[in-house]
This record gives sequence, structure tokens and C-alpha cells, in this order.
Amino acid sequence: MDILPYLQNKIKEINDMNDNRNQIRIYLIFVLSICWALGIAAFCLQGNSQNTIYQILQKGFTAFPVIAAVFTRHITGDKSEWRISFRVWKNKKLWAFCAFAPSILSVMGTMLYFVLFPEQYSGVFNLGSLTGTEQVIHIANPLQFCIICILVAAVCIPIQVLELGEEIGWREYLLPKQIAEYGVRKGTLMNGLYWGIAHLPLIYLGFNYSSENAGAPWSNMLMMMLVCVTMGMICSYVMVCSNNVMYPAIIHGVVNVIGEIPVFLSASGKNGLLGPNPTGLISMSGLILCAIIMLIKLPTAKTARECKDGKNNY
Repeated sequence: MDILPYLQNKIKEINDMNDNRNQIRIYLIFVLSICWALGIAAFCLQGNSQNTIYQILQKGFTAFPVIAAVFTRHITGDKSEWRISFRVWKNKKLWAFCAFAPSILSVMGTMLYFVLFPEQYSGVFNLGSLTGTEQVIHIANPLQFCIICILVAAVCIPIQVLELGEEIGWREYLLPKQIAEYGVRKGTLMNGLYWGIAHLPLIYLGFNYSSENAGAPWSNMLMMMLVCVTMGMICSYVMVCSNNVMYPAIIHGVVNVIGEIPVFLSASGKNGLLGPNPTGLISMSGLILCAIIMLIKLPTAKTARECKDGKNNY
């Protein structure tokens, strides 16, 4: 056995591990510091100042991760290739899964919620909540309405492209480094966990959930952690399969579109810990099941991807 090449490879592995750790730390410190600093500032301020800071946090939340990725790449000298391509039609099956499966699972979860809590279903879509009017759309055919919503979410490309801001940071940049450092399953779970932690200031300030929920805002924050870990597993799976961040961005965009509709069908007009939006436990039950299956299959997906590429991208 030639000892010199062996030692050189071991030294390279150690250096790569150290690089990963530093890049993970820098990225997380950057993005979490921005989110939490703005959240604390919004909490401490009052009136217009509080609202301004909150709007910066809410509107900038999609941009902070990609800024953190660019910043970390720059200061660490990371010259690795960006894993992004808009040519999603090259894998039609994966595109179809990303464009339709999350919507179908979300719709099924919302239907289950309204079956369990029929008094919450209003039978109308409260368009006035969006337009500032009293306009409502009566839903004569719920199945037709569901199909239309699923199709709209699938082709809402501007929202999907917008979600690249988050996905480039969390899945394109951070996820491969976490997988290399901790292994595919642990890295995926940690990715979703930290993603959830970044959301917590927004949730504490009233985003996504009703402030009237039992145990709010802490219960809302805990539920959002579950949402992020769940969606993180699904998005990470398609990222590992495709090596293209546009696919998780499609999933993210689809869920954000379809996920805002159920609350406008609710009699209370409020999003609770169980539903109707797929940020509630019952309404996201299908997504949770899908995420668990994908977490189990992740090592197989990773191995298949490496064999196809002839190299280890992660």
C-alpha cells in the first residue's frame, strides 16, 4: 500500500470537513442573526416603527437565505457550482410530482379537517378578505373548486421563482454541506430544524397562525417547527434526487399558493393548530406521511443520484 496518497486523501477529507463546518456556521449565523435581530427589534418597538421592521422581516425573509449563501461563498472562497437549472421539463415525472403532489396532499388534508369539523366549512370563498370588500364566491361544486386550485398552484410560476430565494440558501447551499457533515438523514432533519428556527420570530409576531390559538404564540411556533421539518424533508428529497434547486422551489411555491386558500373557506376565517391551512396538524397529515416515506428513502435516492452522475455531489 502506498502510504503517501492515502495520507493525502485523509488530509483532504479533514480539510473538506473543516470547510463544511465553517461554511455551515457562517451561513447559519448570518441568516439567523438577521431574522432574530429584526424580530427582536419589531417586538421592542411600537407603532409605525414596529410595523416597518415587521414588514422588512416578512418581505425580506425570502431574500435573506440567498444573500447569506452568496456572502458565505464569498468570504470562504467557495467556488463550487450552483445547483440550479430552469429546464425542469427535462425530468417530467419529477416536475409533475413537485407541481401536483403537494397540492393534492394539502387538499386531502384540508378536506379531512372540514369533515372532522364541518361547522368550520362556510361553503364560500371569502374573496373580500383579500380585496377589502364583502365579495364572496359561492362554491357550488367543491371538487371542481379543488381541481382549479390545484391547477392554479401548479402553474403559478412567479411564486415558484420567488421561493428560489429561500431554497437556494437552505437546500442548494446549506443542505449538501449538512449531508456531507452529518449524513443524509441527520443532515436533512437539521436542515429543516434550522429553517424552522429562522421562522420563529415571524410566527411569534403573528404570522401564519391566529393569535387566539390555545397556547399562542408558543404553540404556533412549535407547530411551525413541525411544518418546516416536514416540508424540509420533502424539499430535501427532491433536491438530492435532482441536484437542481428549482424542483424544491416548485414545491415551496405550490404549497404557499394552495396553503393560503383553505382559511378563506373557513367560517371563522382563522388558521388554527389543526387547520384548515396545511400549517395545521390535521391539514398537513398527508404531507407528514409523505415526508416520513421520503426520509426513509433518502439514502437510496442519494446513492442513485451519485451513480447516475458518476460522482458525489453531496
